[in-house]
Amino acid sequence: MGAILTSATIWLALSLYAASQLWRRHSPARRKGIGVWPLGLGLASYAAHVAIAFEVHYNWSQAVAYAETARQAKAMFGWAFGGGLYINYLFGLFWLSEVYWWAKKPERYLNRAVWLEWASRSVFLFMVVNGAVIFVNTQQRWLGIALVLVIVTTWWPTKNRLP
Repeated sequence: MGAILTSATIWLALSLYAASQLWRRHSPARRKGIGVWPLGLGLASYAAHVAIAFEVHYNWSQAVAYAETARQAKAMFGWAFGGGLYINYLFGLFWLSEVYWWAKKPERYLNRAVWLEWASRSVFLFMVVNGAVIFVNTQQRWLGIALVLVIVTTWWPTKNRLP
């Protein structure tokens, strides 16, 4: 059951991120208020994923989590790099900053500089591709590819909107 919950919470988190991007694209008049909710709920699901993973897979041990991250990286890339664990922690803080900014200053957040918007998108895309396409089994990889396509599609410019 723990493995199912670990998997379900991260897929929910990523799906909610995609929903927040869809909301921003298709609801410009209403995106200021409710649009932050999918992003915030996605962050909460991400935090639940981390907590469940530490309970179920790592026995609340940072050393075990680091070693397992290094093992997975070595199996995938031939290099035992456990630092990906810390990248995940930074990503959680980054996601929190996105939620906070959108919730506290929605006009500034939604009209931020294009380079900041693309920097944020790049961080999320990097993490989604790694977590939902590269470091998953073959069956889930197809779901990850579909999710990436949905996210990237929401960023595609339209006649009336900048990317």
